Amino acid sequence: LIFKYNSMRSQLVFRSKFQNNGCKLLRRDVSSLTGSNNSSTLPLPQVLLLLHKNKEDAKVSRRRYVSSFHLPNFRSIEEEIDDANQRYANLVTITTTTTTTNTGHGLVASKTYQTGDTVLTGRAVVVVSRDSHSIQVGWDHHVRMDLPARFINHSCDANTGVVDNEWGAYDFIALRTIEEGEEVSFDYETTEYRISAFETCRCGSWNCRKKLGGFQKHGEELKKQYGMYIANYLK
Repeated sequence: LIFKYNSMRSQLVFRSKFQNNGCKLLRRDVSSLTGSNNSSTLPLPQVLLLLHKNKEDAKVSRRRYVSSFHLPNFRSIEEEIDDANQRYANLVTITTTTTTTNTGHGLVASKTYQTGDTVLTGRAVVVVSRDSHSIQVGWDHHVRMDLPARFINHSCDANTGVVDNEWGAYDFIALRTIEEGEEVSFDYETTEYRISAFETCRCGSWNCRKKLGGFQKHGEELKKQYGMYIANYLK
């Protein structure tokens, strides 16, 4: 990894560079971190210690890594998406969704599913703190799922429901007929006890709750709507 510190803009810029003998040591401009006029190569741990002496630098560093949320065994999110689309060929497809305010991802059915069919299986790949791409599987237990499950979007009128599975996450079961080309969704409040990352819902469904708060807020309503298709720890 090579990075350059731009003191005029107060930000870190990371880029990867690989050679035949493997990944090079992190190079850096010593003067920008220590005040020295010399540039040299330092071992990664020493560089990280220097970086984290400055809180603002640390914040930038964390933002860079969090935004790159592909799993570590993939070089990019595009590579992980391609892998998932190949594994789920003719079942579901990851698509790019674009609105006036955001560009994200979603899942579209590649075939017609009948009520009770398993549409996809989510597998827990790492235990994480609660974030925008985690899913809750216990009272204090959040995980990140593999793709395509990680990109399934919320709806207050979801067409799939969750069932705990052996992989530490959930299977997503069709609650009604899902036509080929229809977006696949589930209700985030059936797994999340508390939702604070986004409170205003814009799913656009006929029964949209407008404000999300998690199972703690709409538990009784969710039980009536989804029955058994709620995370086990919430039952």
